[in-house]
Amino acid sequence: MLAAVFALAAHADFDEDDVPVDTLPDWFLQVCEGGAAAPFAVDGRERYAERTGDGPWEIQDWLSRFDPELEARGWAFWDLTRSADGSGRLNVWLDTWGEPFFSWEELRWLLYTCGADSLADPVVSGSASWAREQSA
Repeated sequence: MLAAVFALAAHADFDEDDVPVDTLPDWFLQVCEGGAAAPFAVDGRERYAERTGDGPWEIQDWLSRFDPELEARGWAFWDLTRSADGSGRLNVWLDTWGEPFFSWEELRWLLYTCGADSLADPVVSGSASWAREQSA
């Protein structure tokens, strides 16, 4: 899903009224519209609503958060790793330019609708933590 969004970010004209969505999976478009989608996405939409009290993200609003010129997004994707503790947990690594607090609701929405059972709030860690996980 991130690959599709990053491709849009690299090539789409965010100054247009609507960013094209033809490269995004149908299930994601459906879950953003509040409709029936893949069961994991519907479950994720429900978990997102339980956690945040918010409804689904409108697709154009969500896509606008990936505009490379947007300064409101406080993160850049770094890596995705499997936790070394054997729990099966995945860790999403972000570059927040050293900021301890940043907006990440668009990412929370993405992770839940892609099947995350639960999400921990962000924890600021240095690159040494990431490097340790790489060597494990």
